[in-house]
Amino acid sequence: RAGLLAAPPEALVAATDRVCERYAQDPGSGQRHYDPAIYGPVADGVLLTADPLEALAAGAGGAVELLVCHTTEEYWLLDAVGSSAKITSEEQLAAFAADFGLPSSLVEGHRERLPDAPLLDVYLSLYSGLLFAEYSTRLAEAHALAGGRAFLARFDRRRDRAGGRVRAWHCADIPFAFGNLHEESVHFLVGGPPGAADQELSRRMARAWAGFAAHGEPGWAPLDGPAGGGETVRVWRTEEEEAADAARRPGGARRADGVRRVEDDRGAEHGFRDLWRTAGLPLLAP
Repeated sequence: RAGLLAAPPEALVAATDRVCERYAQDPGSGQRHYDPAIYGPVADGVLLTADPLEALAAGAGGAVELLVCHTTEEYWLLDAVGSSAKITSEEQLAAFAADFGLPSSLVEGHRERLPDAPLLDVYLSLYSGLLFAEYSTRLAEAHALAGGRAFLARFDRRRDRAGGRVRAWHCADIPFAFGNLHEESVHFLVGGPPGAADQELSRRMARAWAGFAAHGEPGWAPLDGPAGGGETVRVWRTEEEEAADAARRPGGARRADGVRRVEDDRGAEHGFRDLWRTAGLPLLAP
């Protein structure tokens, strides 16, 4: 402990990089191989007394209102910045599933839903759910089932101002919620300078976040059970994307107030909830 406290920050960062690089180069290092990180929250029994999912399910923080949002393509960002392992073979995908204890039904289900996707995208979709989407959803569900108020949203904007494909990846929702799409520093996250449809989406999201912060009301109903069973979950898209989706699936059109009823949880925009619902959610090993 004394040695760590005395070490210069630069030395700690350099040592961390060396350890992470060894994990990245060693496919046999288990969970740490796929996106090496040696620092993270730890349930030490003092500052964090339990896994938050278990704590909320037991009623902890019941008086606290939650607004939970995840994106629908979270892990593609980690792939884009080079921090994630490149899983491109059947053997690698099988090893990934084994390392995290993912059932074969979950892996095969993703394959079936993404029939034309490369193997790397199947892996990224699984990892997105494992690390971000599924945990976020279960956190909101657990809070609601324990009697708390929890609002759930998913960010699924996938078209830039020219109609080109962009990823709804990790943190892409943040500039929309904070209304700083004009900042050049966030253009990598959102696929370039914003168009009019993006600005309109940003205004809607900022109103929702402000309404929740001020009054506990983001503009849609809180969960009252497992998300995906008909409860309201806000799916954030541009109006152009909503119109295209409504034309493609008339039964899934938005209500007049802009909130979607989740009646089909099979798609990526709903986190493949039907697949994950029957699967466990293993925590990362220390």
